[in-house]
Amino acid sequence: MNTMEALLTRRSIRRYKPDPIPAQDLREILAAGAAAPSAVNMQHWYFVAVQSPEAMQEIKDIMGGVVDKFRPVLEERFSRNPEQVGITNRFMSTLGGAPVCLLAFLLKPDYPDRDGAMQSVSAAIENVLLAAWDKGIGSCWMSAPQRMGFGPAFQARFAPDKGEFVAMITLGYPDQQPKMPPRRDGRYLII
Repeated sequence: MNTMEALLTRRSIRRYKPDPIPAQDLREILAAGAAAPSAVNMQHWYFVAVQSPEAMQEIKDIMGGVVDKFRPVLEERFSRNPEQVGITNRFMSTLGGAPVCLLAFLLKPDYPDRDGAMQSVSAAIENVLLAAWDKGIGSCWMSAPQRMGFGPAFQARFAPDKGEFVAMITLGYPDQQPKMPPRRDGRYLII
């Protein structure tokens, strides 16, 4: 798969097959994340790859609180498509059956350039999504846990000596083929 094909065909997957991801593929996906550009080359990211059934259940337990707190946001966002609220909540509760969940953190608890650090971790996450897709592995980048204030719960359980929780990424072989949502006009300017 070439770069443009990966960029244009990758979709957020919310339903996965139960097949495990081979360890070598997971290592290569994480290595791709670690190859991302970063502000002043600080390489601000730290990933925890969760795949044991017990740890995945702990994530789902925390996500139950996220679902409850995120519901009003979804109801407002999908006021014209209320069925999306239930679909999204089911995905967040079950992680779509993903066999792996990556948790992304800032490596250190405090960076002088927090914005640069967050952008660096975001670049690493995008590398992970594209590297996974290149291997036929689907993903979904989830910001709701951090947005709803559950970052400290993930940090305390999975990376207590690392910095702030940033996001969660589900990984697995897709059990769906979502279409590209319509692209909105007016999102760039060439001068």
